[in-house]
Amino acid sequence: MTSTPNPKTYFNHDLTYESAHRATFSPPKKEIPAVLPPNLNQIDFEQAIGEFISAVGLENVFVGEALVDYVDPYDVYEHDEGRRKVPSAAVTPSSTEELSSVLKIANKFSLPLWTFSRGKNLGYGGPAPVLSGSVALDLHRMNRILEVNDTFHYAVVEPGVTWTELYEYCKSHGKKVWPSTPSLGWGSVVGNTLDRGTGFGQNFSHHQSVSGMEIMLADGSLIRTGQFGISNSPSAHLSKFTFGPSIEGLFWQSNLGVVTKMSLWLTPQPEAFMSCSFSVNEFGDLEGLVDAFGVMRRDGTITGAVWVGNILEGLSIYGRRNEFWAGEGAIPENRVKELQQKHGLGYWVAKFGLYGTKRIVQAHFDDIKERLGELVPTGTLTGHFFAADKKGELLDASSIPFEHGNVLAGVPSLMALPLVNWPLKKDGKGKPAHGDYAPIIPSSGKEILDWMRTVKPIFEASGNDLMVDFFMHERHVIVTNMWSFDQFDEGQREAVHGLFMALHEIARERGYGMYRGHVQHMDRIAALNDFNDHAYRRLVESIKDTVDPNGILAPGKQGIWPERYRHHRSA
Repeated sequence: MTSTPNPKTYFNHDLTYESAHRATFSPPKKEIPAVLPPNLNQIDFEQAIGEFISAVGLENVFVGEALVDYVDPYDVYEHDEGRRKVPSAAVTPSSTEELSSVLKIANKFSLPLWTFSRGKNLGYGGPAPVLSGSVALDLHRMNRILEVNDTFHYAVVEPGVTWTELYEYCKSHGKKVWPSTPSLGWGSVVGNTLDRGTGFGQNFSHHQSVSGMEIMLADGSLIRTGQFGISNSPSAHLSKFTFGPSIEGLFWQSNLGVVTKMSLWLTPQPEAFMSCSFSVNEFGDLEGLVDAFGVMRRDGTITGAVWVGNILEGLSIYGRRNEFWAGEGAIPENRVKELQQKHGLGYWVAKFGLYGTKRIVQAHFDDIKERLGELVPTGTLTGHFFAADKKGELLDASSIPFEHGNVLAGVPSLMALPLVNWPLKKDGKGKPAHGDYAPIIPSSGKEILDWMRTVKPIFEASGNDLMVDFFMHERHVIVTNMWSFDQFDEGQREAVHGLFMALHEIARERGYGMYRGHVQHMDRIAALNDFNDHAYRRLVESIKDTVDPNGILAPGKQGIWPERYRHHRSA
């Protein structure tokens, strides 16, 4: 009953993406141990596997060595069998009918499933489950683009559709839309959106652009949200309104159901676009930068993403640490200054796009330039303007030079992937990996700068550079504190574990919650929501026990445990 993944299963349309996947999920130094689902013996497990094979086909069920694609490719705890997260098997349905059969089998055997779309939530555990022994429920074969509407500018997709596939579909079919995209285009549109992921265009806050979902509950029944729940509704994907309570939010970062279809609003293809960058040279200039852009995000001057990164994150895209610093550990501040001068780089750089008609884009840029000149006079603003050649035409995103367009114009790539190579030695040995800690902080320059000043020495004490970026929403900022490490180096693994714990303690003291969580730390992060003796968790778990009485769907996800497995909670 053992099958081996076909290397062309995942990205057979793109050999570059396939090669990157194979490098990322290369066999771990430690073999994947054989584990059984909790409370299931070997005989029942083998019977369940046989029934999965009958439901989806032998080539779509994986066990044993074939599970190399279903563990955390960046596992800090790979050598700790007590903490390592591994599945017992994997099953990949291709339709709602097959998915319903899989859920029926899981209910029959009380078999926990770990649901994901493409398994590319890297740095947060990828496809690995919270509860070891769960069966990986891999939805990548449910990959139809059901509709792209360029009158009302939305797409309807299944969970296996990647951002790259959506972009390529829109381009090849001449659709008058610019989809948003996150930094890596190989992830799932649905998976990223459900995890409240962000992109870089006008609709960059993806979960806020959803209108209408189809969800399969644990018993195999289907529900639809909003106007999508009305048969033949012309507003199915146009309005978030519903008659009665809105339930969409119950399925963000949850284990209450399996989303099988989702509509996502897209940016209308504009006449003109300007790629903008604003840089400041000193660490302390960050305060003024945040406050200035915060105002412009709130008053609507800038309607899309404002993405701010520091110099070390910028350098990591172009090389490894040893190419910029010959010493051990973090690059010292005086060397950072030398690199700034040598490469003409700012310490902090804010990047954003402007979209619309030629006159609107230019007027917005002129206003932004004037306001930044008053509020942050030490900074430098640049803008690169692009427009359709003829009046009345729309701008083709692929016509924009990549260095000025790319993710800001909705063009996906794997450009950010080399970041993980930052700590590797000159001999190239080792396995590059990365992680991060991403708290939600008020959009206050003083508060953001204080966070950076507090965590910078903690990063450096662990041997890591402060590699950080953040997305500015209207009133809050998601700060991604990143680290990369050699997964085969025990000292580096211990260092990043300690770094995570130190950052978490600071966030806990300040009341900052996380916007996303690693499968190893979901209970710890969920425990931050402690009002009224964790009333939120108690409510959601009561819903969980009602809609999923056998606890089969992703037990432990986001710290939500069904009654059957509640004793596994770690915090």
